[in-house]
Amino acid sequence: MLSSDEWQKRTVEDGAVRCPACDALTVTMGACAVGAYTIYQEYVCENCGYEFQAMFGLIGCVPGHNNEDNDARGIVPPAGN
Repeated sequence: MLSSDEWQKRTVEDGAVRCPACDALTVTMGACAVGAYTIYQEYVCENCGYEFQAMFGLIGCVPGHNNEDNDARGIVPPAGN
């Protein structure tokens, strides 16, 4: 079983969510809850059936054509932009 820190590191490095129990890439996303600066995502491994939840922190917004009017919606771009 991967520790939380190991799972986080591998997820960021690989750019893919793996099961922390069996290391399979066959995970399905379940319910998602969005907070002010966090997202809680539920997962189920299709290989071993392990259920787990991850919390992701929102750190800013990426400039692009879908969010060019950020100020009107109260979204503040990251510092330095």
